[in-house]
This record gives sequence, structure tokens and C-alpha cells, in this order.
Amino acid sequence: MVDMRAAAIAANRFGFGAKPGELATIGGDPRGWLRSQLAGGEITAEPRPPERLAAFLKARRENKADTGLVRMFRKELRENFKDGAARRTLAAAATTTPFHERLVQFWSNHFTVSIQRPIVLPGALAFENEAIRPHVLGRFGDMLQASCRHPAMLLYLDNAVSVGPDSVAGRLRDRGLNENLAREVLELHTVGVDGGYTQADVTAFAKILTGWSINRESDPDPGSFRWRPM
Repeated sequence: MVDMRAAAIAANRFGFGAKPGELATIGGDPRGWLRSQLAGGEITAEPRPPERLAAFLKARRENKADTGLVRMFRKELRENFKDGAARRTLAAAATTTPFHERLVQFWSNHFTVSIQRPIVLPGALAFENEAIRPHVLGRFGDMLQASCRHPAMLLYLDNAVSVGPDSVAGRLRDRGLNENLAREVLELHTVGVDGGYTQADVTAFAKILTGWSINRESDPDPGSFRWRPM
């Protein structure tokens, strides 16, 4: 028996709405339709960041006074992101596993990175595919580690530049411990703001995470830029 009401609830609450004719298929077994999607889903976005990231980093580092050049790279990165986001949306609308895609979007929002920082733009969609999607049906701990170690997160929350305050690197670069990632993991990603941790816990956790960074190559040749955690 086809239960159109149950089919509509399943399609809207756990997916993105029904495609033409889909309610009749779902209505025969809404629960089975949902369970079948827990076997996995489709890739809906670019698996790697654009190759122009290395060139953008080099331009920003060497041409701080040339705002026109940096602005040009930022515009290109925004266009790349918008193109990838549009294809991601179209793929999600056409997917045969909308429940799985809803789970991906839920966890991508939980472990969020912001494209308001231009340096995050090239890796935002890759972050979803590389840190969220492979673990969305697996262990939370694996997703947590993959998210925190992904270059997009390391750059977004400045862990890539966190160093020991008394280290040689810290003295040479006039930098020290950055607590952004440690605080976000405790406050938002895991125990929550009322989880009972203290500032001392944040500082200690930041010291543990310091060293999780990325390799930055100055050569704009894409093959020389290693987009992976150190």
C-alpha cells in the first residue's frame, strides 16, 4: 500500500523534497527508502581545491602593496567557489540519496569553515568532500579528527600559524600560541560551552594542537603546493 503522507514526510524532512513520481516509490516503504541510503552517497563537489591557491598565497605574500593583483586572485577564487557551489546544489537536487546528502550538509554546518576569509575559499568544498563525506556514516571521532586536521580548518582558525611562544619559530616570526581551534573544538564541536572546561584546558589543548599545520610552497607550480596537513 502506498502511503503518500508518509512518503511526503520522508521526502521533505529527510531529503530535499520529492522529484516527479518519487512519492509513489517512497510511499511503498518510506523507512526502507531511508535505510537504503545509509550505504553511502555520491560525490557532489570538487574533490581538491583549485590549483591557483599556491599562486594566490605567493601573490599575497610578495605583493602586499599591489592590492590590484591580490584583488584579482580573490575574485578568481570567489568565481571558482561559486561555480563549485552551484554544481554541488544541482547535484544535491538530482541525487538519488537525498537523506545521505542532508546528513552531509548537517555535519558540514556543524564543523563549519567560513569563506569570508579568502584563503579558505579554495578548500571549502574540498573540506566537505574530504573531511565530512567519508565519515558521515562512520565514527564521530574520525570525522572530528579529519575536520580539525583539514587545511581549510587549520587556515580558518589560524592553527596553521600557531607555534610555541618560546620556540625558535615563535621568536623568529614574532608569533605564539593560537587558541582558536582548541576553543572551537571544545565550545562548539564537542563538549559544548557548558561542558565544564576551563581556560587552562583551552590553553593546554592549544599546545597539543600546535604543530598541526600545512606545507606552503612559494613556487606557484601546482605540483609543488602540497595541500595536506604536516
